[in-house]
Amino acid sequence: MNKRPEEDESPSRAAPAEAPAADELEAGSAPTWDQRTFDTRDRDGDHHSIPASAALRAGEYLLDGVIAEGGFGVVYRAVHATKGTPAAVKIMHAELITRADVVMRFQREVDAIGRIRHPNVVEILDVGRVEDGRPYFAMELLQGRSLEQHLFSRGRLPADEALAILDPLCSALAAVHAVGIVHRDVKPSNVILCEQGAGIRVVLLDFGIAKLLDTTELSLTSSRHVVGTPAFMSPEQLLNRPVDMRTDVYALGALLYTMVAGSMPFSASAYPVLRHLHLHQAPPRPSLHAPVDPAFDDIVVRAMSKDPAGRHPDVTTFLEEVQAATARVARTEQKEAGRIRRLAIGLLVEVLAELRALEAPTDSFLTDFESVLPQVMTELSAAGFSALAVTSTSVLLAADWPRDEREAAEARRRAVSAALSLVERLDRSSGHDRRVGVRFCLHAGEVVVTEDGSAVGGNVLELSSCLPETAEQGVYASPAMLEGLGFTSHRTAAAPGASIPMRRVVARPPAGPAEPA
Repeated sequence: MNKRPEEDESPSRAAPAEAPAADELEAGSAPTWDQRTFDTRDRDGDHHSIPASAALRAGEYLLDGVIAEGGFGVVYRAVHATKGTPAAVKIMHAELITRADVVMRFQREVDAIGRIRHPNVVEILDVGRVEDGRPYFAMELLQGRSLEQHLFSRGRLPADEALAILDPLCSALAAVHAVGIVHRDVKPSNVILCEQGAGIRVVLLDFGIAKLLDTTELSLTSSRHVVGTPAFMSPEQLLNRPVDMRTDVYALGALLYTMVAGSMPFSASAYPVLRHLHLHQAPPRPSLHAPVDPAFDDIVVRAMSKDPAGRHPDVTTFLEEVQAATARVARTEQKEAGRIRRLAIGLLVEVLAELRALEAPTDSFLTDFESVLPQVMTELSAAGFSALAVTSTSVLLAADWPRDEREAAEARRRAVSAALSLVERLDRSSGHDRRVGVRFCLHAGEVVVTEDGSAVGGNVLELSSCLPETAEQGVYASPAMLEGLGFTSHRTAAAPGASIPMRRVVARPPAGPAEPA
């Protein structure tokens, strides 16, 4: 991830226990919570003690130092007075006790967690009020660290590790949704990874802004406020529209992107910019920004659809697609052992001809038919492409795809423009036999090569099976190739079983800033 855990737009969260929910975030305002993690406070020597005005006891629990602090309250480390069992106790801030809406929201968090009995949801142990009347609840004390901290120290995760976290997390959310609750704040700092034997226990925290779908109570959020964490917030949350379980699916899509790509899908320090990106920018494809298998691209794009109707209908469907993609990655990696996988722009060139001309070819027809491929290969070689596979009527070429985002976009733009120029030049050639055509098919993906440079795998090799034989001449490109470049393109029929969708490119970008394809 590209920010330290303490810089997340959410309350600081200690590794071993739940931290409080973020208070309402008004559009355009900046968060004001304590942004230091418990670990940071500990290193800084800033040990918060329990205020003298606060009770040293919450019901049967003795309080023993602050774990985390947020908009609604403070989470303390605690121990049961008679049993000696550890716990985390959340107590509302004293200055908020007179606000009925805040007290109701605090109670709603207790009600939400209390409805759920699931090993991957934090457990409530006790509920009550301290001596000065402030409400509290005690929950299990978790020993571990947040997913946010894990990503900061590890960077992007392999597919199998991401699945190992998403599997129990989706199970927890399925249980949450089953009792009529939408979490509304799924993000790395609300997911705790607890050591459990040889594995980990994934625990979902912070139901402070959860929405109870079956309640008839008045909304606790005014029309001028939104609740959640902007970096993982769905468009309907940002617009303060009704939410359902697909709101959490959107956050899962953003979380999947963050885990496999190592950065958030949309990143901006200013809330208005981040809001605009979530509302209007096309969902990013992980493989365009990191060496990630494209198998995850469509999952992220679908989960982060602006329209909830375009997303996975539930977290189970989302998880099934992630499981299938992860299995595909594992099979691919097993086949590619000892080989090199690299990002590449693939370009398939096919020479086409009218069937009647092939049945009775003339000398001039054969001359044109046989000269197209060498001519195209010469020009594309000068543009940085090298041949991976050559037949009598086609050639598959590849060029390096830079990791730098701007350089990568420019490389894609140059490749599509080169293909369009070649098609246009052939059409304008006065001596060209019109019964001979050429078809270009482009994709930004991966290629697997052996030590001697032979291509043996990667989705770039699948370009030859993407279009039906009846496809017309012209330039075709995948969404991954066209994303953000501004070329005018139309959907086209795919060949049966094709794994890479294609669009027919019909025009270059208009003058001015490029719009997403």
